[in-house]
Amino acid sequence: MTQLLPGPARGAGRLAAGLTLGTLVWAGLVHHGIGPAFRGSSWLEPSSFLLGDVPDTLLPALALLVLPPLALTVAIYFLTRSSLTRTLAGTATLASACFVFYGVEASGVWRFFHWRWSASIVLFAAVVGAALHAPLLAAAWQRLGWPLRLASYLPVFAFLVGYETHVTGTNPDLTLALSPWPVVQMLGLEFAASWLAALWVGVGLGLLGFARGARLAALGALAAGSLQLIALASAAESGVLLFRPTADHYGAAALLGFLALAVSVAWPPRDAATRAARGRNVLLGGALLAVPLVTGQTLTLLDYTETRDRRAQQIIDALAAYDEQHAAYPADLQQLVAAGILDEVPVPRIGLFSAQEFVYQDFGDSYLLEFSAPRWIQCAYNPPWRLEPGEVLDPEDAEALSGAWSCPRKPPEIW
Repeated sequence: MTQLLPGPARGAGRLAAGLTLGTLVWAGLVHHGIGPAFRGSSWLEPSSFLLGDVPDTLLPALALLVLPPLALTVAIYFLTRSSLTRTLAGTATLASACFVFYGVEASGVWRFFHWRWSASIVLFAAVVGAALHAPLLAAAWQRLGWPLRLASYLPVFAFLVGYETHVTGTNPDLTLALSPWPVVQMLGLEFAASWLAALWVGVGLGLLGFARGARLAALGALAAGSLQLIALASAAESGVLLFRPTADHYGAAALLGFLALAVSVAWPPRDAATRAARGRNVLLGGALLAVPLVTGQTLTLLDYTETRDRRAQQIIDALAAYDEQHAAYPADLQQLVAAGILDEVPVPRIGLFSAQEFVYQDFGDSYLLEFSAPRWIQCAYNPPWRLEPGEVLDPEDAEALSGAWSCPRKPPEIW
């Protein structure tokens, strides 16, 4: 028989639910009131009705419009232990902050993308909010039976992997292409969520170490401080990270890891059993977050490499063979099949549901071969420059004799 919550606890839970609803409504009002006005706007787009009543500089606007939901979120943390309620309130507060920033500081982005920017901000806030609360969500997840665990986690896993492997702004036909701006995929998933996953795994290992004695505590502290550094270096080397980390980035990441571990260790109660249980929850939250992110990023890189270096290269080699036979490039790629050079024209391997084909343009003595890849990359190949009889190429342009891709072997850094 289910034990009913005591009256005060039930009352606190109901109050927390009401306050959470308040943060969500607040975020909706901020969205509709702070962004640039659109003609005939609905609740999917801003109408600017608040702009005349709030400061037109960022920090005062943030103080006025974000501190209230932040205060509600803090109160919700004290009123309830519900991970879902806390996550929703935190996500709504983060969304309000993003709406204020892009309404006051960068409204041109919103004007350009319309409702797609609203959707991108909501998705970004949901991704980062869930990643911030991953340990709490993992603790609640463990209390479910296995059927409910799978039913709740598999859709999240599929969404994160699908988003990583499919979203691009350079091909409007590619599934889930919201806008040509990397706010969700590159900032939300590959930067914020991936960093938080490494942080939670490191802190979880650190807590487990502190629960098992001084020697393992030292190893745990090392894990909390170093795991993020390993993740940053690996992401930078693979091309996933959107910038090249510096010594300052590594130092800040290590410091945050140590601070997060120190707070977790000092948080009451501080007995070994509680620290071990807390460590398992934090570790599991980081692992559940990391698995789909790493899977999606790995599949994206594999698809990119397969398409650029193998399938496109088959077409490039076939075009060179056709040119050698006919002293001209074909008008379309199907002529390569008709000439018996290819059995069929390869297609890009991008995600699971993409139906795109290589885009080919014939320019007579040259051509352009293109495909769209995730992470807002448009790949284009130009063949080697064909020298006319007696023509001499400038040494500075010698690279043109070998042909060139507009995209590197690894996805490029944005900053």
